[in-house]
Amino acid sequence: MFAPRRRARRSGFTLVELMAVVTIVGVMAAVAMVAVGRSGDAANSAALARSLQFTIQRARNATLSDGFMRRLNCTLQSTNGNCWVERANVAGMSPTLWPTTGGVREWQINAGNRATIWNVTYSTDVTTSNNGASQVTASNKYVYIRPDGTIGDTQTTISGATFYISDTLGTTNTSNQYKVYVYALTGMPRLVNSW
Repeated sequence: MFAPRRRARRSGFTLVELMAVVTIVGVMAAVAMVAVGRSGDAANSAALARSLQFTIQRARNATLSDGFMRRLNCTLQSTNGNCWVERANVAGMSPTLWPTTGGVREWQINAGNRATIWNVTYSTDVTTSNNGASQVTASNKYVYIRPDGTIGDTQTTISGATFYISDTLGTTNTSNQYKVYVYALTGMPRLVNSW
């Protein structure tokens, strides 16, 4: 006779279920932001080290190809440091002018605000550590790449060069420290991942 009344089913989530999901997503987002922030430092210092190595190799190849001496003009600062590759005004071993009075600025590497060029030394510091040393700032360091493939601190040959790259924490975070050696007689750069 009479059919039993069916209760209508409502689909959806309860307020408690929604609150639990929002809380879980919030906690996961906070953990991810911390992890991404730390990996950004590592990625930036590693990218700066690789860019510097590639730029030195590129400048060396260009110098050997066209005979114009080039130099890396690096501004060392705690954030937003940079290195310019500059070409001399004339070909050969004795150029007389460099930018800004002559010559050409060819390309630039920017350290950004999460990585820095900590120091540049005029030796191949294979066994030397820069740990604990203060950052060299507000000075320009020049490394010259000569047409015969050797490098120098001016137009004379030196015993190599070492670029120290780090995140902006410097000596407190040793996992983000890199060295780029440049060998004196060949001008070839080599990247290692420790100071």
